[in-house]
Amino acid sequence: MTEDAPHNSQQDFQDLKKKSLKGMSALFVRQVLVKVIFFVGNIILARLLAPQIFGIYAIVQFVVQFFSTFGDVGIGAALIQKKGDLSREELSTTFWLQQMLVVSVVAVVVLAAPLALKVYPTLPPVGVWLIRAMAVSFLFSSLKTIPAILMERNIDFNRIAWVDITENLAYQGVAVVCAYLGYGVWSFVAAAITRAFLGAVLIYALSSWRPSFHYRFESVKGLVRFGLPYQGNQILNFIKDSVTPLFVGVYAGAAAVGYLRWACNFAFVPLVLSETFGRVAFPAFSKLQDDAALLGRTVEKSIRMMTFVMLPVTAILVALAPEITHVFYTDKWLPGLNAFYLYSFTPLLMGIALPMFSGILCLGKSNIILAMTVVLVAIEWGIGAPLVLKFGFVGIAVTQPITYILFVLVYKWLLSRNSVEIRVIPNVASNLLVTLTMVAVIELIKGLFVPNLIFVILVSAASATLYWGLSYILNRQNMTEAISYFRQVKGSKC
Repeated sequence: MTEDAPHNSQQDFQDLKKKSLKGMSALFVRQVLVKVIFFVGNIILARLLAPQIFGIYAIVQFVVQFFSTFGDVGIGAALIQKKGDLSREELSTTFWLQQMLVVSVVAVVVLAAPLALKVYPTLPPVGVWLIRAMAVSFLFSSLKTIPAILMERNIDFNRIAWVDITENLAYQGVAVVCAYLGYGVWSFVAAAITRAFLGAVLIYALSSWRPSFHYRFESVKGLVRFGLPYQGNQILNFIKDSVTPLFVGVYAGAAAVGYLRWACNFAFVPLVLSETFGRVAFPAFSKLQDDAALLGRTVEKSIRMMTFVMLPVTAILVALAPEITHVFYTDKWLPGLNAFYLYSFTPLLMGIALPMFSGILCLGKSNIILAMTVVLVAIEWGIGAPLVLKFGFVGIAVTQPITYILFVLVYKWLLSRNSVEIRVIPNVASNLLVTLTMVAVIELIKGLFVPNLIFVILVSAASATLYWGLSYILNRQNMTEAISYFRQVKGSKC
């Protein structure tokens, strides 16, 4: 019996690894497609609509999201993290509990929508109905929670990915058509409602789970104890991120919010990699929570693999940002470039922070993360808001590098406290060196050519080729590991 235990543990790990790679393969391919759809749609919308329209929608979206944060008690994360099987009673109780909260929130939004005009005097009167319409999309989205959770627990990201890509195709298609027809900000609202409704229909079509009429709150008390701190963390993160639509929107106006939203969307393009990893890592890492050494090695390998891909992608976007903006978005968006550069610290550091965050979360340490988020809220408002007063809307983006450097330091300390040792610098140094070399070459050659579409495509392709070549010469072991890893992913496709 004792001799079989290590073998069984290793076999379970290999099975989990294979299933996780399969999930990552399906999700990654489709997430790339989602990002391509979003990127193309965003370029078209940026050319059709003014920055102020983007800003108005961002404010409307913020108002609805503010209330929607109270429509959840974090049970979703608790259901994913929970060991063992989930009972029908737990799932049904969770579903009805969430729906009661969501309906209450939607009712509050409908009644309180006129107050938004008092907070945002520059918001057009139609903003009241925009907010009410957006609340409908929140109601549809909430219906997907339980089927999506069950798929995530089983690391069944193939079906989830198909829902994601269909939703985003619908969103971008409706938004672009409506914008072309001259519907302005209503284009975004119509697209959001379409996406939410279609997503709910699709996920139930792909899932065998249906809500029953069981409801017993006692069956989910333990989940609520985990979920409330987790949801508190989500609420605090929302408050942290609300500086842009709330403070900047009131102080600098809708156009400033539009520039910041554009800068975020542009800078966060590489996050397709981290989004894919994050959705797979939490349920996968949760199954390793009893083996600190194995969890530590898994987190380190994840850091190497994520930075191997995310660093060069982000660096190419940063190095060619003016040319990409001029060619694709038009020069009306150039005032947002400085904010873009600062927001780019997020994908640069996410490849380090996210694997560690997933490791902490899988250990059930949501209370610690909640306490840390309180500090981050203080940074965003205590540093970001004053910088907006001094430097304009770009000031809020200065908090990005501060925040993510702090993320990395604190996450490393928290994991160490739980006997999970993570070496950050040895796992990123070689990837960073090759990336910096590539950027230096781009800066040397890009001034020699006139920026146009062909220039952007050729320089991007040449830069990626240079990165792989330098990695082969200077960092062959890491590159070999990456190729082996991605071959496993490819071989695990659904």
